Amino acid sequence: MDGHTGKQVNIKPPIVGNINSGLGTAIPLSQINPLKKTSFSANELISIANRFHREGDLSQAETIFRRILELIPEHPIALHFLGVIALDSDNAEAAIKLISKSTKLAPEYYQAFNNLGNALDAAGKIEEAEGIYEQALDIKADYLEAMFNLGIMKRKLRKYDEAEKLFEDYIKIDPTNASTHFELGFSCERQGNRTKAQMCYGVALNIDPKHSLARIGLAGLYQTVGRLKESIEQYDITLSDDKDLTKALNSKGIALRKSGRFEEAIECLMRSYELDRRDTETLNAIASAYQSIGDIDKATYYYTEALRVNPLSEASHKCVLFVILNNYKLSTKELFEIHREVRGPFDKPEFDNKDFLSRDKSLTRKIKVGYISSDFRTHVVAMNVLPLLANHNHDQFEIFLYGQVEFPDEITELCKGYADHWCSTMQKTDKEVADIIEKDEIDILVVLAGRFDENRPIITTYRPAPIQVSFHDCATSGLESMDYYLTDSILHPENTVEKFTEELYRLPYYYQYPIQEGIPEISDTPALSKGYITFGSFNKPEKLGDSVIELWSNVLSSVPRSKLLLKYFNHYDEESMKQRWVSRFEKYNVNASRIIFMGSIDDRQSHLALYDFIDIALDPFPFNGATTTFESLSMGVPVVSLLGKHFVDRVAGSIVTHAGYPELAVENKSDYITCARTLATDYKKLNHMRQKMRNKVFKSNLCDGIRYAESVENAYREMWTTWAETGGYKEN
Repeated sequence: MDGHTGKQVNIKPPIVGNINSGLGTAIPLSQINPLKKTSFSANELISIANRFHREGDLSQAETIFRRILELIPEHPIALHFLGVIALDSDNAEAAIKLISKSTKLAPEYYQAFNNLGNALDAAGKIEEAEGIYEQALDIKADYLEAMFNLGIMKRKLRKYDEAEKLFEDYIKIDPTNASTHFELGFSCERQGNRTKAQMCYGVALNIDPKHSLARIGLAGLYQTVGRLKESIEQYDITLSDDKDLTKALNSKGIALRKSGRFEEAIECLMRSYELDRRDTETLNAIASAYQSIGDIDKATYYYTEALRVNPLSEASHKCVLFVILNNYKLSTKELFEIHREVRGPFDKPEFDNKDFLSRDKSLTRKIKVGYISSDFRTHVVAMNVLPLLANHNHDQFEIFLYGQVEFPDEITELCKGYADHWCSTMQKTDKEVADIIEKDEIDILVVLAGRFDENRPIITTYRPAPIQVSFHDCATSGLESMDYYLTDSILHPENTVEKFTEELYRLPYYYQYPIQEGIPEISDTPALSKGYITFGSFNKPEKLGDSVIELWSNVLSSVPRSKLLLKYFNHYDEESMKQRWVSRFEKYNVNASRIIFMGSIDDRQSHLALYDFIDIALDPFPFNGATTTFESLSMGVPVVSLLGKHFVDRVAGSIVTHAGYPELAVENKSDYITCARTLATDYKKLNHMRQKMRNKVFKSNLCDGIRYAESVENAYREMWTTWAETGGYKEN
């Protein structure tokens, strides 16, 4: 098994002479001792050995095949079957050697080619296996076993369109194989065709209702589109057939987490963990569940365990580099060291010395800029970069977008419309994407939000562009291949202590937001009618560490009768979660009656309307809110923020300052309490501020896409000039 349906094996030898003499089937194996009976022909010995092999007696079968080779040293069938036995014994390299010799002796022996492909696959030589299966099909075009196995290789190589065709060809010949329908569905799903994928999974389940992978695939589709209840039901059906199926336990745990049923999710995932403590998917899922409820220590432990099991797991290294940003206990030095420890193994010094000699180094020519991201879709990163893409000067810059977008939407189309060129990076390896970028002669490659989602910063280690820039990431990439990190002077003042592998380039201002149309009108501050202040936070709960809870409790204590409203998707829907957070505030003498929870609201307009219930927003640390800070300001709600030492705990400070409210960014916890209390003292003054805020924000630098694009383009031109004049890179 390879994580999906497993390879199809054919071990039938070609007919050579009278192989079916009856000897191999009529006489019980216990009565046969072929090594003492010299009258057996090679074909008869093969028939006997095959019976031993089918019965699981690999040792006896191997002995007989070796006896054949003593008689006929270059017997292709014996060599083939010895290779199959070696493969069954987990000796893939020996299998490759034996079966390769067989195929050279019998070049039409298509079954041997199929099993040679299996051996190469087992040895991790996927591309070689692909070529061998293709040779088997060249010999016999309707050979289903090789057709299926080649489809698996195409899928492993992310050539999903080619895999789809192979599985469709298989089904035309034999429509009764459930695994083939599943694989067809999976290939379609990976190409974004969820409708066809769902149909294929359904056909597979009609053929075999207990086909666990097809049911897991169907459940995963439901999960992708938010039909979480139906998704969990499908996982439960699978687990009723096999309660210890880790794939189903993992996926169900993730669905439970997304449903806000965190305790059930952790319980489900821990069951999977007990079955296999080295499964990185399980470890990452457990960590994510703990991260969701704010238990950063446990989340870090399980993410680190996943990375220890597989140091080159992209999913694990991204998760580790994300979760540590929530850990206020880590020093600047420790944060940098972790980034280098995690990302260092991906450095490729052999690509460092590319000189791009053929590149036109004219300082005034049009510069080719490539943006690479998985977030060219409905996503906060897209919201930040759309004003830049929309206002690029196409006389001076040629814009390329490289999109790792599995499910494109209307924002994807909008991004495409702002670019000169679009290239999907789906189904392509890092090296393949790097080769495309280099062939496009990109001058400046900009990696957006490298540590998040499906973004692929490792592509830069192949040095596909002379200048490589990290943008909208939350700390150093940790990669020696990244040249610049875009920031501003508030996020990183000249005396910043934060460490980078990149050279910092400070823009006049970092964040940019498109003005949202049709958002709710500004209401009066609710304290005017309620008679008390309501503080609020719509940030991720994982950002609310003990130090945040303590400070916010002190804020509440400093403002009599005040309350705190918390909301984040469906996180607070479950009573157990509400009690968990109440208990954390009670630890600091805040009564449960002062904490208000809001449940899940999917519609964005309704979500923004909830700011009508908040007088003052409180920003968390060390991982500030970015989108939530801008949302609050655009709804007239001031955000109190605490300036720290790193990008992540200066984000809100940058936003409120550039919005025209620098007084909301304070230097210490005492000033944080004072700022919140001062705002809460005069309801009329607070309401006046509220009514003026949106207009002030929308007229600020935060919403001036034209000037913003000019500032970024100036940065690109300066980077290009430096490189063109020196031909070198930054020194780390």
